[in-house]
Amino acid sequence: QLEKISNKAMKGVKKRLAGQGIRVVLERCGTEAILDASFDRNYGARPVERYLEHTVVTKLSRMLISGQIHSGCTVFIEGVEVDDDKSYEFVEPNKKRIKTLTYRVERFPADMTLNEEGDLIPIL
Repeated sequence: QLEKISNKAMKGVKKRLAGQGIRVVLERCGTEAILDASFDRNYGARPVERYLEHTVVTKLSRMLISGQIHSGCTVFIEGVEVDDDKSYEFVEPNKKRIKTLTYRVERFPADMTLNEEGDLIPIL
């Protein structure tokens, strides 16, 4: 159920980038990292949406402006866990240690394109 909250909030982000030919894939470990950092049972989905806007959308926007991502790319958003302290963020209120999000970029195959929802489909 919590995963649905994160995926629903990401739907708009995926659609916006699909319009520019960029596919976004939120991996399960990325979803877990986002929910760990943002979900609050008292407020429901609102903190998740704010976190996505503040963290994920900002990062994707910067990648787009810098040319790191462009039409024909797939961005895989993953949560990573590394033993060093640099791979974690600490979030309030209880200084919870969360995974860091990473953004892996790959070109999608030349015989594929995106539909309006951001899903890969074969070129006919």
